[in-house]
Amino acid sequence: MARTNSVGFWDAVELLSDRGKPVVHPKQSVRSISFPVAIISLTTLAIATLPLMLLDPDRADGLPMLLSLFLFPMIAGGLIIELVVLCKLRQQEPFWTLLWWPIGVLPAGLLAMSIGPILAHPDYFDVTSFASAAGVMLTFALLVFLALLLSFVFWALVVFPLRMLGLAAFDAIRGERVAAFRVYVPLILLAIPAIALLVVGSLGDLEANRAVIVHIVLALLGIPGDYEIVWEPGLWIVRGIMIALIGSAIWARVASGARRKRSIGEG
Repeated sequence: MARTNSVGFWDAVELLSDRGKPVVHPKQSVRSISFPVAIISLTTLAIATLPLMLLDPDRADGLPMLLSLFLFPMIAGGLIIELVVLCKLRQQEPFWTLLWWPIGVLPAGLLAMSIGPILAHPDYFDVTSFASAAGVMLTFALLVFLALLLSFVFWALVVFPLRMLGLAAFDAIRGERVAAFRVYVPLILLAIPAIALLVVGSLGDLEANRAVIVHIVLALLGIPGDYEIVWEPGLWIVRGIMIALIGSAIWARVASGARRKRSIGEG
């Protein structure tokens, strides 16, 4: 059963990545992508140092740590997954020694860099003893681990659809016919994180319970409810995205039906 699911997943990826080109089987069945993976990991470590160096102890918002220990490694993980997927799509198996970089070097480097801010600003992290410092470091490690896990979601909802749109745009510029699903599917995938981020940024503190869905729907419909709007333009952007997606789906359905009727009439 596991093998069937795996084949189905790769079939879906290949379908959404298909550009009507013949499959060229490589001369070598394995390929090393450790060098680009190393570049991504080291670049992520270099970029992650900036928020830590610019940490302002007077602003207890935790934003620098979220950027350095969560957002940046999640993006790096998504890019590394894309390299592996491209390898698979070329009918090649990557050397799995590449995992040393995202699983070993990247987390160890991020945790090592976080020691400096803890020592420089112990009050910012509420560090009063060795035990509390160890607890903070454990929290940072869990944050990095969660970021690497969510990098699979980031790849599926951001990196993968961006590549699909890029390939579709490239083919359209060359004058080739682009199938509708190659545009609609990535736009829908990109809309999911965009809508989620805009909703979270537009509404006030949302409690994680069943009623939060009701509050979000009420806010999007403009119906008064037990919620607080902190950024009204964000809700209008979400409404615009949803209207565009629904309208494009209806248009695609109508256009497909019209083409089917024409083909039947011509036949």
